[in-house]
Amino acid sequence: MRGLSRDELLLVAAGGLSGMIFGANALALPLYLRSLGLNSFEVGLLVGGYVLVGTIAGLFISALADAYGRKNFFLLGRAVSAASFLLLFLGVPPAALLIFGLGGGSLQALIAEKSRSIDRNMSLMSSISTGLAVLGASVPWLVGLRDTMLVNMAVVLVTLALVTPVREGYRGTGRVTLRLRSIGNIARLSTDAMIGLGAGLILPLMSLWFSLRFGVVARQLSPVYMVADATLALAVLGAPRLAKAIGRVKAIVVTHAVGIALLIALPFACSYLEASAIFVLRNAAMNMANPLFSSLVVTIIPEEERARGSSLINLIDGLPRSMGPWVTGYIFSTGDLTLPFFITASLYTAATAAFYLLFKDVR
Repeated sequence: MRGLSRDELLLVAAGGLSGMIFGANALALPLYLRSLGLNSFEVGLLVGGYVLVGTIAGLFISALADAYGRKNFFLLGRAVSAASFLLLFLGVPPAALLIFGLGGGSLQALIAEKSRSIDRNMSLMSSISTGLAVLGASVPWLVGLRDTMLVNMAVVLVTLALVTPVREGYRGTGRVTLRLRSIGNIARLSTDAMIGLGAGLILPLMSLWFSLRFGVVARQLSPVYMVADATLALAVLGAPRLAKAIGRVKAIVVTHAVGIALLIALPFACSYLEASAIFVLRNAAMNMANPLFSSLVVTIIPEEERARGSSLINLIDGLPRSMGPWVTGYIFSTGDLTLPFFITASLYTAATAAFYLLFKDVR
């Protein structure tokens, strides 16, 4: 943390805390919704729905943020997210649609504005996020599925408090528009749509897959998710070094290739222990280069377009990602627990190859 300004520290901490929510939700949300009486298909609809609502709302909110400043819109979104977790705790399943708050790329834009080293700060935030996801994955085991929603609400409010004292230098353009001069660069990142669809097919419902395949419950899954997040936190720290050695784009491609191979192996696991080990390794390989992708995004988008640009990329990823759980929820309800893995691996392979061809000359 040495060398970070006060605002950098606050923003990195706020972004890092989101990992605790992710770690808890990845395990708890599908199982909690199922405990409220929803079937697999209905769980898939809500899990996919919150991604859809968050990404679409985020695009329009980001236009306001670029026009009038990012901080206040980030705070408003956090307040909406906190309210949604409270409603989930009270047993209102549709509230899951708003756990993303209002979405938007305001936090990434704030970090880019304040950062003296964007690769360092993105990697640090990602490492903190994945490290805290370990703690998040333990929450359902410690307090149960329902009370996990209250813990999530408290964490969201802490992120709101951390960003409140940040001094935003960007004052906005004063014009609300969705038009982007950097649309050409963003279009090259449209390969992320295939990653989003593939990820949406299986990752949001992995805890449900473990439950259906091996009959395990949240308390048994928590240690696996904790180990997966801890392993990823360590792997992320090595991402900048790998990028320095072979280049940012090649680092992303190589780690994805390893992750895809492990994903194909996962449904063939014969035991819960074997599946857990493959899951942990796949999670680290596929996601360790995420901060490199994030820093690539903010470096190719002008400052005055960063909230909209980040939100549009989130939309490109999020729209297909939101559809994945609907498809997989239906497939699972038919008793097929294998097909989504092969579809996801095919989409990941196509996306990674296209990404390399489009960005192989970018340094």
